[in-house]
Amino acid sequence: MKSEEVILSVEHLSVDFRIDRRHILHAVKDVSFQIHAGETLGILGESGCGRSVSCMSILQLNNPRTTIYPQGKILFQGQDLLSLPPKKMQSLRGGEIAMIFQEPMTAMNPLFTIGDQMREAVRIHDPSASKAQAGLLCADMLRQVGIANAEGVMDSYPLTLSGGMLQRVMIAAAMLNKPSLLICDEPTTALDVTIQAQVLELMNRLKEEHGTSILFITHDLGVISEMADRCMVMYGGTKCEEAPTDELFSRPLHPYTEGLVNSHPRSDYRGDRLRTIPGSVPSLKDMPQGCPFHNRCPYAQDRCRTELPPMQSYGENRIAACYHLQKEEVSAC
Repeated sequence: MKSEEVILSVEHLSVDFRIDRRHILHAVKDVSFQIHAGETLGILGESGCGRSVSCMSILQLNNPRTTIYPQGKILFQGQDLLSLPPKKMQSLRGGEIAMIFQEPMTAMNPLFTIGDQMREAVRIHDPSASKAQAGLLCADMLRQVGIANAEGVMDSYPLTLSGGMLQRVMIAAAMLNKPSLLICDEPTTALDVTIQAQVLELMNRLKEEHGTSILFITHDLGVISEMADRCMVMYGGTKCEEAPTDELFSRPLHPYTEGLVNSHPRSDYRGDRLRTIPGSVPSLKDMPQGCPFHNRCPYAQDRCRTELPPMQSYGENRIAACYHLQKEEVSAC
């Protein structure tokens, strides 16, 4: 159940990557958002829009040798994660904040069994737990994500499992310590529909029973429409719209959000072809000036090509950044 308590507040976050002495890529630019306790915030956008970089920044998992944070704060339960010492940050990872990664094949150590790695995750955050107790907890969580032969999987090495099986292991491992914040980066991509439904139900149960907040990244608009209380849309490293999920899907404001929603097939669709957004996401090396979406936008104006539109409110709990929008036209949202 969502509460008024803000568990995570990202304030004006910018993330740059240093390529060499002369070149810096601006991956995320002035992004702000909040997550309340017990709330699910969905992040939508095509690959390369800055979703994963923003989430990796929360856990400080971007390469420290090449990553620069020119501005911004990431406040988790009142403490700025960008200024935490490495040891304190490490104690939060997998405990208070857990993450389900997009690539399960590279997220686990191939030299240790699944059981060794899962038990270690339990005992790091609960030193009083015995190896046997940790093993029972791990096996039970594996069964909850649809793995019947839990003990056999725990004795296996990551490279012996399929991508879908390993994804379920990653989801189980992330939920072991009942985190306050669960970050999900395309968590159900490799799963079939039946297992996907089981996993999403488990996430919602964790949310309801323990007040866990969920930050959910996915390309699947159907999943996000069912899971998220609110949605944030990103494009070109910037936030372009944020709204309650039902309002965003029923009446998108930003042209990019409109394109995403219209490209998703609906049960009542009778057209010959699905709608698409023309063009492609710009490269970080060749990001256009002004609004990053202007070269794909059907409503682009001259100022869109030179000025980045500011974020403005459009009715209660709705914000968007677009010069095309007129306040009087959407005040009823």
